[in-house]
Amino acid sequence: MSDQELHPDDLELLDRLGRIAAVVDPVPDAVIELGRAAFELRHADAVVMTMADEAVSGAELRAVPDEQGSSRLHVFEHGEVSIEVEVTVRGEFARAVGIVDDGSGVDLSGAHVSVETTSSSTTVDLDGGRFTVERVPLGLARIVLERAGSRLLVTPWFDVG
Repeated sequence: MSDQELHPDDLELLDRLGRIAAVVDPVPDAVIELGRAAFELRHADAVVMTMADEAVSGAELRAVPDEQGSSRLHVFEHGEVSIEVEVTVRGEFARAVGIVDDGSGVDLSGAHVSVETTSSSTTVDLDGGRFTVERVPLGLARIVLERAGSRLLVTPWFDVG
C-alpha cells in the first residue's frame, strides 16, 4: 500500500509514530549500513560509485528552490568517471537531467543509463554524455551506467523528492 492510498489522518499518525520511534528506539547506524549494503549487492557485478560531497560545497545534496519545483544536484564519482544529475520535483514525479563524464577519455558511445526506483526502471541512451528521464517516481532511486548489456557503474540509492 502506498502513501497515496492512506487516509490523511493515517499518514499523520504514521508520521507521529515514526518521530516517536526515532527518539525512543532509533535504528542503529550499523543496521542502516547493512540495509544499504543489501541493496548494493543486488547487482554485485557492477562497481558501486560514491557520492562526492566536495563537489557541492561540502553537502551531499544541494536544494535549489525555483518556480518550476524543488531541485537537487547529486554528484557521484568512481575513479575518472562522474555522474552529475539534477533532479527537479514537480508534483508526484521528478525530472532527472544528467551528464556522464569520463575524464580518462573512454568512448561512451553506445552506453546508456537506467534510472531505477523501487517501482520502475527507465533506460535512455546517452547523447553526447547527457541524459534526461521524465516522470521519475518520488522515493529512492539509483542510476546504472550500462554498455553492451553489461553494468559498468551503479550509484548508491538516493532520495528523489
